[in-house]
Amino acid sequence: MNVRPEIQVQLDTLGDTLDHWVARVRHPAQFWPQFEQLSAEILDQCVHAESDHARACIHAMLERHALGLPPWHERDDPLPPGTPEE
Repeated sequence: MNVRPEIQVQLDTLGDTLDHWVARVRHPAQFWPQFEQLSAEILDQCVHAESDHARACIHAMLERHALGLPPWHERDDPLPPGTPEE
């Protein structure tokens, strides 16, 4: 399934940003909240047919850097308590 061009642009930008963060930041905890927020915003824009592709792209980004999603993200749970929602 292909995604709309605007979604793909956002995924590509997120991937480039993650590359930059991993290269320049000492620990993922320093960028993880922002990555989670940006990926959630992208997924919120997806129609059902696009969400599987978008999730696969996000997982591939993380796998390239040996990073993983927290369990609550895998289950599509809401953000954990104390996480800012914008």
